Amino acid sequence: MVNPISKLGFGLSLTLLTVLAPVQPTFAETTSVRPDYERYYIGLDGREFVTYGTYTGLANPNYNRLTFLFPHLEEDPTNNHFHGIGTYSYTGSLDNPTVIPTDTNNRIPEYWTGLSPIKLLPGTGVFANQLISQKTDEEYTNWTISPVQSLLNYPNELPAEYLYNSSEGDWQRSLGEAEIALELVSITPGLGIADSMGVDLFNSVGDRYVIGRGDNFSFEPTFYTSKSAPLGQYSAEFRLVDVNTANNRTPLATSGTFIVDFQVRSVPESSTFLGFGLLGVLGLVSQGKKKSK
Repeated sequence: MVNPISKLGFGLSLTLLTVLAPVQPTFAETTSVRPDYERYYIGLDGREFVTYGTYTGLANPNYNRLTFLFPHLEEDPTNNHFHGIGTYSYTGSLDNPTVIPTDTNNRIPEYWTGLSPIKLLPGTGVFANQLISQKTDEEYTNWTISPVQSLLNYPNELPAEYLYNSSEGDWQRSLGEAEIALELVSITPGLGIADSMGVDLFNSVGDRYVIGRGDNFSFEPTFYTSKSAPLGQYSAEFRLVDVNTANNRTPLATSGTFIVDFQVRSVPESSTFLGFGLLGVLGLVSQGKKKSK
């Protein structure tokens, strides 16, 4: 007959080996099955008039303006479409409306989804010891930014074709010779924005960083905090600006302002798991002693 204490000792050894092994936080969400073209886009608003809501029929204050867009890919791909983020819009009474340089749908994640701010996750390489934005299987996490025309690079992807042709083609207009810059409008202290080499894009509010030119570019900023940043929400506000004025060229009209929200959240440390593990081991020892009496 096997002594229950012996069995407990064997189990105790395994448990201690497991508990004392280094514990690394696992982020299964750092891989994504979402299509590559589910990213952020830059379009030129081709709608001359407001087509829905209180101000239907009025001149569209966002017409011919650069616009930051997020695509929504539906189960039925024929319903794929863009949402403008922070477009110029109206406020006030219908008989005396005022144009403002943003709208109620001006945040990422979009407020109506009820989603929490995007999680910043542990970085590697040049972003070691930092928490950074990463593409995961969650919506809004692919921070690649491209012109709408770049969707033509997916000729065999029917959902991408439906997206490109959505809204009766209102977002298909060429950016031409536009040189697109992100302008930093405001930012939470402790949040940084860098390129893939870890070089900061902005020194201060009001700075502009050129992310591409024409209709076929892609750029991916990385948002980051230090690994020891206080828990909470971190936000940055931007607008899109065409900075190409060469040869007296008239730039495309500036976009409205939009805000992106991130969060630093707590991650269980190895010591926490160790504490729980040792409590469990002590419980097993106590039970074993009772059974052996």
